[in-house]
Amino acid sequence: MHNARLATIRRFCSTIFQRQPLSPAVSAGGAAIVFFLFALALRSPQFGNPVVQIDDQFYLLVGDRIWHGAVPYLDIWDRKPIGLFLIYAAIRSLGGDGVIQYQIVATLFAVVTAMVIRRIALRIATPFGALGAGLVYLAALGVFGGDAGQSPVFYNLFVACAALATVRAVERGMISRSAHICAAAAMLLMGVAIQIKYTALFEGGYFGLILVWAAWRAGTAPLRLLPLAVGWIALAVTPTLAVWIAYAVAGHGEAFVFANFTSVFLRQGDPAGDVIKRVWKISIRLLPLAAAAVIGLSWRSRPGVVEANPLLIVRGWLITAILAFAAFGTYFDHYALPMLAPLAVGAARLLGPAGQSSRRKSWPALALAFLLIFFSGLTFSTIAENQYRRGNGQQVRQMAASIAPRLAGCLYVYDGEPALYSLTGSCLPSRWSFPDHLNNMHEDGAIGIDTLAETQAIMARAPRIVVSSAAPIVTTNMRTWAFLQERLRRDYRRIATWQVGRQTRVVYERRGVVDQSAVQSRGGATN
Repeated sequence: MHNARLATIRRFCSTIFQRQPLSPAVSAGGAAIVFFLFALALRSPQFGNPVVQIDDQFYLLVGDRIWHGAVPYLDIWDRKPIGLFLIYAAIRSLGGDGVIQYQIVATLFAVVTAMVIRRIALRIATPFGALGAGLVYLAALGVFGGDAGQSPVFYNLFVACAALATVRAVERGMISRSAHICAAAAMLLMGVAIQIKYTALFEGGYFGLILVWAAWRAGTAPLRLLPLAVGWIALAVTPTLAVWIAYAVAGHGEAFVFANFTSVFLRQGDPAGDVIKRVWKISIRLLPLAAAAVIGLSWRSRPGVVEANPLLIVRGWLITAILAFAAFGTYFDHYALPMLAPLAVGAARLLGPAGQSSRRKSWPALALAFLLIFFSGLTFSTIAENQYRRGNGQQVRQMAASIAPRLAGCLYVYDGEPALYSLTGSCLPSRWSFPDHLNNMHEDGAIGIDTLAETQAIMARAPRIVVSSAAPIVTTNMRTWAFLQERLRRDYRRIATWQVGRQTRVVYERRGVVDQSAVQSRGGATN
């Protein structure tokens, strides 16, 4: 009886740690459950926190205001493609204040992306390695700012699906109708991804070149290849072209082009020292996964194994993602997120190399355990650090609750959390309601207006409540800061200070307003 139990345990362990799923359907369903539970465990500490990232706060604000009739780039300004804002607008239809809703939707996007990564990895690695690739992707997201709703959490899914469609098209020889459907789907998916984040253009161009190369290798005549290539390009640019045409027909084509393209090149660069620190931090944290991917993708395939095309595509995808990362010189942590999908697929060959010998049976499990422990630990420590620096949301919610009863007209957040507009239900004092656009010196001259003139116009409308910080920082636009401080001293009184993470936010109320109730913060002070 004892021996029988031991044999059962051995068979179970063999099923888990080796490459023998019961069936493709059971394997896929089991993987989905594992991915969902793992993602939930990693990401739930941020659920309900409205200040995970300043970008997420603003995307949610734009999505909300779209439902109230605001038109991106005209009524509320930013550089992001409209597809990202439409995702957040769709999320706002789910009810609530949108915070936990967008975080759950982003979690589902991450899980489905892990499933697609697994599907791609199955072509170059064992089922165990493919499962590990999806888990590592989920674990690494939080290390690079992907623990909530940064744009790559959404568009990585479309890029991964396009990669899978490209692999399928190449596998089918580029001569069948199904191969052409897969190729067209890949390009259309990349078109959607580009309307979520324009940096996806790099991967889209690469997949297009792969399809052209594969069609040529399959014997497609040049006269037939040219219209195919033109058609694929047309599919990739159709979503962006459609949005531009819609704005142009309405008479706002120039505003769309400036916000989406021209203004990107007008923003001032960050100091070299800051850039080097960011690159170093990203490189150190990415090193274990990068090493696993390089090792996995460097192994030669056995003769006769149909791995050459998927391997080639994944290698090129990774190189393209790295080039896209390098092309933009700010190097914030979330810029590394698009590299995680091809890195995870590449690592799958290390986590589950096909045809591994019995002497190497323990290596996949050990490598996966190391990567999961490393990235999961970093994710939790990064979340803790960010909540310490940015707040856990409680302070901002209390702050909003204290401001809302005093509002008459629009709140003005010069330096603070954009979530305050959503949480108080305030109208927006300006088209440029993302605080950095007016308070950051790198944006001076890059948003299509004079930042000082816009700040003066906002204050001329005499907002009843103004939120700012206690002191300027290195990147503060001193032109707008100096004007604001002079106007606050003249026309406003400080009614409260709030500690939001490590930031001190100061709430001002216009003089001459009857003080109906004191605005008191936890650990704050009222005057």
